[in-house]
Amino acid sequence: MAQRRSSLSTKTSRAALPSSDAPEWEVISPGVRLGYRRGRGSHGRGGTWLAASRSVDGQRLQSRLGQADDQLPADGAKVLTHEQAKDVARAWVKSLKVGNEAAPALTVNAALDRYFEAREAEGMKSLDDARTRAAFHIRPKVGSLRVADLTIEKIRAWRDGMVTAHKRLRTGKFAEKANTVAVDLSDPEVIRRRRDTANRTLTTLKAALNWAFNNRLVVDDTAWRLVKPYRGTTAARVRFLSPDEQKALIAASNGAIRDLVSAALVTGARFGELARLRVLDYDVVNKSVFIAESKSGKPRHVPVPAGGAELFERLARDRPGNEPLLRQESGAAWATSTYNRPWKALLAQAKLSDVTLHEIRHTYASTMVRNGAPLIVVAEALGHSDTRMAEKHYAHLAPSYVADTIRRLAPDI
Repeated sequence: MAQRRSSLSTKTSRAALPSSDAPEWEVISPGVRLGYRRGRGSHGRGGTWLAASRSVDGQRLQSRLGQADDQLPADGAKVLTHEQAKDVARAWVKSLKVGNEAAPALTVNAALDRYFEAREAEGMKSLDDARTRAAFHIRPKVGSLRVADLTIEKIRAWRDGMVTAHKRLRTGKFAEKANTVAVDLSDPEVIRRRRDTANRTLTTLKAALNWAFNNRLVVDDTAWRLVKPYRGTTAARVRFLSPDEQKALIAASNGAIRDLVSAALVTGARFGELARLRVLDYDVVNKSVFIAESKSGKPRHVPVPAGGAELFERLARDRPGNEPLLRQESGAAWATSTYNRPWKALLAQAKLSDVTLHEIRHTYASTMVRNGAPLIVVAEALGHSDTRMAEKHYAHLAPSYVADTIRRLAPDI
């Protein structure tokens, strides 16, 4: 796939940028950003090149490199072309000694900061989840340690500590940090869930440290490379709503939460995908919803059944295309956690318990599989990059020639 051309690379593209004191940035190397500030009232003399990076302790550093060749010819010193500015920026960062010479001083926190900064520039999906895991599980325990001081034993002890740690109680806005309670470690399901969390967090830590190693910020990856994740942690039983439970849920709902639940049932979309939908994302001709941003980074069109078409046509009728398709009772777009209170009230009304909104997505997929949809179609509808997740969770529900043959021919008491 062709790489998108930088908006800073030509005089014409820079001239199209709005006049502002806030620079426009691009990542030119790992940990190195080139900035361009057009500035207000700078049309007669052109913009300014800037460079930014971070010190080994995570402190942000910035430097003015020179004037852009918007109006004056470049001289390689005070007036720079885009390519010359990139070279000067890299040389400035190298002068800060953030490479191998400073590697022993690189902390885990600094490695996380630089990794997240690079991934954000690359458009990494689920970055918020990775940052939350780091803030909750990684930074408080090992964030201040130097990467060079990490050992296999330290990382294993940190990983195992996530499994045995007491659970934090959230009793109020001003609850004390020490307000914790022991968990039942004799319960296999508790252990499985905690080990699964530890594995996901270990993956985040390893990704950041591997990025630092691959970019020559550290010289040895042995400590974390040899620490393996727990086995057998992903055998969670997936909850599906029966047809009667689906009907009860819809019948008990009304208003905005009914629209949200109905949209989830007919599309199988995640909450975040539904919250980002705009009116223009519903295609009234093809009776489909366009999901531009997904966890896998793969956009998709999801055809909807007749009831879904009626729902979305009602929601989109006579409204501007850029408005949220699904809205709260207040008219505002749905956001993370805003559905919790109406969702819990709906479950109580429908006399359902232990159901999450995400399980409607599983219900969508399981219903399709039970009705004979091929797993590749289900994976496409869910936005998965391949059929592995669909096979893992839903393959046992599919009508199977082998299963039908066994049931027909095996001894029966």
